[in-house]
Amino acid sequence: MAGRKLLTVGIFLLLLPVTAGTAQAQFGNLFDCPASTLFASNMPEQVHIALLDDPQQMQVSWATPGQTDSEVEYGLEEDLSQSASGDEECYDHDMVFHTATMTGLVPASNYSYRVGDGSSWSSIFTFSTYDPASPVEFYGFGDHGMSSEALVTGEIIEDNPLDLLILSGDISYANGDQSVWDDYFRENEPSMSAMPWMVVPGNHENETGYGFDAYETRYEIPNDSNTDLYHAFTVGPVRFIGISTEHDFSAGSTQFSWLTGELVAANANRDSTPWLVVYGHKPMYTSHGDETGHDINDIIRQQLEPLFVDNQVDVVIWGHDHFYERTWPVIDSVVQEKGTFGKGGEFAGSHAPIHLIVGTAGRGSYDYSEEQPEWSLYREKSHGLMRFNASMDSMLVEYMRYDGVIGDSFILLNGEATPTPEDDGGFLPAEGVIFTLMTLLLAARRQQWFLE
Repeated sequence: MAGRKLLTVGIFLLLLPVTAGTAQAQFGNLFDCPASTLFASNMPEQVHIALLDDPQQMQVSWATPGQTDSEVEYGLEEDLSQSASGDEECYDHDMVFHTATMTGLVPASNYSYRVGDGSSWSSIFTFSTYDPASPVEFYGFGDHGMSSEALVTGEIIEDNPLDLLILSGDISYANGDQSVWDDYFRENEPSMSAMPWMVVPGNHENETGYGFDAYETRYEIPNDSNTDLYHAFTVGPVRFIGISTEHDFSAGSTQFSWLTGELVAANANRDSTPWLVVYGHKPMYTSHGDETGHDINDIIRQQLEPLFVDNQVDVVIWGHDHFYERTWPVIDSVVQEKGTFGKGGEFAGSHAPIHLIVGTAGRGSYDYSEEQPEWSLYREKSHGLMRFNASMDSMLVEYMRYDGVIGDSFILLNGEATPTPEDDGGFLPAEGVIFTLMTLLLAARRQQWFLE
């Protein structure tokens, strides 16, 4: 890296009289970027968008082989009359990475945009802002990559866009080969450019020779944590908090203090934002076992579970283990309740956190322990992803295999807990009536998706 920087500086000094008219932002990057970026193409690629905590803003990021400025033009429908300038950044890879923020966005609206430097422009992309009058729908999974199964997952997402996507670490599996990152973003650009992908790092983002440089340069997520490693934002009735299990989360750490503040604030705001969803990479609960170094779940549980319980986290989305598993509402490995009529399909009112392990987006499946723990409600080895539909009144959660078959599902109901027959001795509708109705409402849409 040092040799490249010296070469870049030398070439810069030789060309200074010739390049005096080049933008100031580009000059600044000459000292930080590989020399190969001096004369390479300015054409944008790898375009992707991300949510900020301000619903009137959307960040867009992209890459160019060569050093150039960062501009985005955008507007409602097909208009491109608004614009914003952005920033450039490099790491030890032959690309330049750009970010800019679109502001003043209107809810429930369709936008067009393109990125470039004022001369070289990308294709025109589109996205839609969230409609506050509708439920928020989002995907959730971890452990993606570029396998054939991962490509199928990507096709499902591209063909059936929702409001956003949560990716709980182990994103591209570049493992030090930076061209894999480039291929990953190119492959997923059709959905990443139209639907925000909100990500946190996994252990595979800690690359030999690079550390987290690739992750932190390619994913710029402005937020009050002042880091790209963990963040929080709100969409409609859901407060999302993404954490890093790959960085210090122990009591007294910067992340722990930030997370405590976020959870307390979110729990105090339940009237307007009733659902609290946390996501990270290495799971707090797993029946994978610890014979291959997966015993970190005990440490995570000891450090973070009290925070999750005290602040009534509803659902936690994990990756890392390559199978699907759902826990009962659990505290310290002890099941706290089994839902309406004890069947685990419907939970009303406040409950202990429910943990979802969804390392199912593309990597080879792991074996779980032969004996299923008592806190484990359901598990299966397959490829698929989570779908969530959350309104002020309810949250429908489904694990959908990548052939479209629902492998597991449950519903959370806001408000008071449903009384059991022992509570009032009267008649109650069978468990899952509301769940079944919501499932039927979504069935027609899902069937249409997979027939297209």
